[in-house]
Order: sequence, then C-alpha cells, then structure tokens
Amino acid sequence: MAFGDVTIDVDRRRVRAPGGASCLEPRTFDLLMTLAERPGLTASRDHLIETVWSPDQGSYVALNRAVADLRKALGDDDQAPRFIETVPAIGYRWIYEEAPGSRPPEPRWNVGPAWVAAGAALAIVVGGVASLGAYAWAQDDDPPPRVIARR
Repeated sequence: MAFGDVTIDVDRRRVRAPGGASCLEPRTFDLLMTLAERPGLTASRDHLIETVWSPDQGSYVALNRAVADLRKALGDDDQAPRFIETVPAIGYRWIYEEAPGSRPPEPRWNVGPAWVAAGAALAIVVGGVASLGAYAWAQDDDPPPRVIARR
C-alpha cells in the first residue's frame, strides 16, 4: 500500500520512505496498521495499548516511543504532521489524505457476513454431530428401563 511517497510492505513489515527503508518492530508495525486502517478516526491511547500490546504489557511510555519510531520511519514531523496527528489528551489519528477515488487499506481482521454465516453453519454441524454421538452412546450403554407393577 502506498501513501504518497511512502510505501508500506505489509508482508515484510517494512516502510519505504524518501529517507530509506525501515524494518519496524512488530508492535510499531501493528500500531501503523491500526491507525492506517481507520483514516480520520481518533484512536485513544488506551484503545491503542489494548489493541497493539495488552493492558498488562503496554504503557503510555511504550506507546509514545512507538509513535516516535513510526514518525521517524515515515519521515513525519509531529509539529507539521502528514500522517499521524496527536489529538491532545485523547490519542492519535491517521490523517493522510488519499488521492480522490482511492480507498483506505482493508482491515486485516475484517469478519464479513459470509464468514459469520460460515461460522454459524459450522457450529450447527458440530453441535448436531455431538448430539447424535451422545444419543448413540446413551442408546448403546444404557439398559432399557424396567417397569415393575405393584398390586
């Protein structure tokens, strides 16, 4: 995917900018994708920490460092940003404007209606097989009930 003079190689997790190519640390690359997949939307610091790290591993310091590393790789300036805007007291926003008619990158973890339907069908099939297995097992091992009549 390309944003002006910056190219992001998703498979190699690299960024190529006018200043050269940069291999990004895994969390820094995940931060890039999290922001770039939702252009114009502000992501809170807490949301980014929970998404990219985990609540017990991430911190504001780690996030700020990753943003600084990302800006350096993109050749971005926090005083006059082209890509990542700081939203004071809230978080960060991907602000790069695509050329007219272009689309932002597709989210990597997009679960569309077809996948939801396939998952539901699979759950029904697995549940049905499990129920039949339990029924057959109960039929084979359980003796028939005896009825004792009292007079």
